[in-house]
Amino acid sequence: MHFAGQQTHSSRQSWLLRGACLALFMLLSACGFALRGVTPLPFDTMFIGIPDNTQFGADVRRAVRAASPNTKLLPSRQGAQAILQQVSDARTLREVSLNAQGRVEQYELGINYTFRLIDAKGRAVIPDTTLSIYREMPYDDQVVQAKQGQIETLYRAMQRDLVSRLLRRLTAPDVRTAFENAEQRGEDGETPLYDPNAPEPQRTPAPWHTPSTTDPANVR
Repeated sequence: MHFAGQQTHSSRQSWLLRGACLALFMLLSACGFALRGVTPLPFDTMFIGIPDNTQFGADVRRAVRAASPNTKLLPSRQGAQAILQQVSDARTLREVSLNAQGRVEQYELGINYTFRLIDAKGRAVIPDTTLSIYREMPYDDQVVQAKQGQIETLYRAMQRDLVSRLLRRLTAPDVRTAFENAEQRGEDGETPLYDPNAPEPQRTPAPWHTPSTTDPANVR
């Protein structure tokens, strides 16, 4: 059996809970907190100059479509309001520590990715920017084959992180401002100019080779 007093108490608790949630939301909003969601890009059409036959290229396109579904990705530069140009994509591998016998115990894997974002007239919306990611990995030269697979797995994880960082840079608030003011900034001579029709680099990163303690190319 329910009594009127119990119903009133339950109703009061419900309203208090709703009020607390509303106050928490307003507090988070005042602190600059934003719920994670779609962050649209400031242009309607875009060309991504990353080979689409690579996992990285496919992941970038998928991320852009998810973040900005109203931005149409074009198969060529023609008609694109924005062009993402890949400048360089380099992997690094260096020795971090040696054991008492002088054998490598740990390696550092790195990705240094440089890109730029320009408008249809070649004006820089995002000038040349390099994103770098590094991860350390233990190494045992007695189980080379297993470590080769571990390197590839770690690299794929680093590449996913790179896609996330690239997307955050593309959707940053200053990108919208730079795109909207590109005409004025170009007239003032403040904006670097690039060739929007420049051929994209066809080179893809060479696959990792078995680390060698005597190969000077593995040491920075």
